[in-house]
Amino acid sequence: MSLKSFHIIFILISSLFSIFFGYWCYNEWTLLQDNIYLFYSFIGAALCVGLFFYGKWFVKEITDINVS
Repeated sequence: MSLKSFHIIFILISSLFSIFFGYWCYNEWTLLQDNIYLFYSFIGAALCVGLFFYGKWFVKEITDINVS
């Protein structure tokens, strides 16, 4: 497995984890009504969005590199 494919898989797994974390925190907020869980769910969503844009940037950068 190349470093490029490992990096892409790692970004994908991290994105899925951040989605799960945000969903879990949202469920905890609905049960406990503690505002820190709502804040954490927004952080999970922001991490997922950030990882999406980072993944797009990484794929664009890696395809621009010409290997001789």
